[in-house]
Amino acid sequence: MVNWPGVIKFSGDAELIYVADQAAWEQNPELYSADYSEADYLVDSAGDVYCLTIKTDKRVKPECSGEARTLVEVLGLVKAHAAQSGSCCVSKLYAPSIREAMEIVASVNQA
Repeated sequence: MVNWPGVIKFSGDAELIYVADQAAWEQNPELYSADYSEADYLVDSAGDVYCLTIKTDKRVKPECSGEARTLVEVLGLVKAHAAQSGSCCVSKLYAPSIREAMEIVASVNQA
């Protein structure tokens, strides 16, 4: 079970998509019906990694891969995303938890 919020990481791209909760996932067909590559994944607020290639009734069902990302790894993803989005002082970004790092993604996406 995904511990929301989560972010979707696309292969070969620094862009991250913030997903606030299960309702946000289920209400956005661009998220649940996309054709993700095997290298795309979702990271939840616990750092667990989910594959996005399994579909049931034409809906992607995030499937736990058994992998996890550390806070340092997630912060690296967030910094790359913020830099691509044109944020300044990216090297100074810090969060004490993965959940708070994901909130940075949400704020960058709103800017």
